[in-house]
Amino acid sequence: MQTTALRYFLAVARDGTIAAASARLNVAPSAISRQIANLEAELACLLFERRPRGMVLSQAGELLARHARQVLASAEQVVTEIRELEGLWRGLVRVATTEAFAIDLVPSVIAGFHARHPGIRFELSVLPPSQVTQRVIQGEADLGLTFCLDPSADTAVAYRNSLDMVALCAPDHPLAGQTVIGLSDIAAHPVALLPRDTTLRTILDAACRAEGIAIEPAFTSNALSALLPFVRLTRGLTLMSSIALPDHVGRGEFVALPIRSRRSLARGIEVQTMRDRPLPRAVQAFLTALVAALPRVGE
Repeated sequence: MQTTALRYFLAVARDGTIAAASARLNVAPSAISRQIANLEAELACLLFERRPRGMVLSQAGELLARHARQVLASAEQVVTEIRELEGLWRGLVRVATTEAFAIDLVPSVIAGFHARHPGIRFELSVLPPSQVTQRVIQGEADLGLTFCLDPSADTAVAYRNSLDMVALCAPDHPLAGQTVIGLSDIAAHPVALLPRDTTLRTILDAACRAEGIAIEPAFTSNALSALLPFVRLTRGLTLMSSIALPDHVGRGEFVALPIRSRRSLARGIEVQTMRDRPLPRAVQAFLTALVAALPRVGE
């Protein structure tokens, strides 16, 4: 099987139609159709179920998709290793992460790594947690840093830990001088929160139910960066991971307050890689730097 055919096949599997794959790859639809037809003829089976709203992988297609991702990842690995023979001078590191880690933490690690290895290029994608994992599984990201309610079974996990939430407020907020606050303290002030379909809200809402406390957000947004001006300009609060904004807190722009609750407010985080894929040298080196910037397990 040619890698071109596999690449076209995976594009259709991801986008659901030949037209969408054609637009993404900038390749004529007829060329993509021909390559898929050749694959189906070679394997003597249908790889897609043709439905009114698009194309869905058949059982055989699912098997081929897993194989194709490994084949393409291995091909990229060989090219990368050849380019890296003279040292850690060249390479591409593709990182997918949730927004909480994309504001301060990951860009800071990238900047530090770039200062030591200026020939390494980076691509950073900011996505919801489940999409981070999918990018890694599909080989579209080398590394994924994401929240997870349950340990991932479909990726290799390079780092796993559990981190508490904190309340974030402006330095002049009435609660800013407290060493620890409760959920009832949070409920007494305007709150800006992520939507209910996020890991943060799932855990927070369960903790509030356990204490019979209702926290009704004054402002809801699916972008963490949109919540920060609200907190900065009002006597409001928001909640996030304890390591989400180290630079902002370190500069004194915000105060991070530990929260006391009957039910744990901790969320699992993972650094994920594709299973059974040897990492390119640049990716492995950056992975080491990224894990070193995260809290040690048990802290």
